[in-house]
Amino acid sequence: MRRLIPVSLVSLMAACVLAAGMAGCATTGAPNAAERPNPAQAPLLRLSPASLGRTLSLEQQITVQYPSPQGEQTRDMLALLEADAAHTRLAAMAGNQVLARIDWDGHDLRVTRSPWAPPELKPERILSDMQLSLWPVAAIQAALPAGWRIDATGGMRQLRAGAEVVAEIRYPDAATTLFTQRRDGYRLTIRTLRDNGSAR
Repeated sequence: MRRLIPVSLVSLMAACVLAAGMAGCATTGAPNAAERPNPAQAPLLRLSPASLGRTLSLEQQITVQYPSPQGEQTRDMLALLEADAAHTRLAAMAGNQVLARIDWDGHDLRVTRSPWAPPELKPERILSDMQLSLWPVAAIQAALPAGWRIDATGGMRQLRAGAEVVAEIRYPDAATTLFTQRRDGYRLTIRTLRDNGSAR
């Protein structure tokens, strides 16, 4: 079983601290494959669903650790991810209720947020983090702006801006992924609870 992680889920819980506010339901067009709002931020990947090269159907438990004025916070979430050549769909759940849904078809990013979800929701970052974790390294590298690169070894990926490691993803075993976003200081521990038929 492949190690699979919607890393982007951190943005749903850590958004309260890290992201700018957005409307409850948003649709954004697909500009370039990667955007760079400002040099201090990691590029926002917009890779097509087809470039994943396989289908996914996963249920995952995600523990998010992130900084806050009150000290480090920890939150647990359940993520349901489905991906094929036409769509990437993600549902984030907490307390047996859907927190948010994301649907990306390669052209439009559609986000539906529950009324009780945090008002700060950044779907572009959610999608980008997911693709950084799951998509083929070659597809990611081709979309990165000048000065950025992704390095990959057998059990790790690193997103670099020059010599700086901005994000690091480790795969200690087939069911676990550890993600660290060094600039923003958040960490994810993601465990696959159920793989309902992922295929290469």
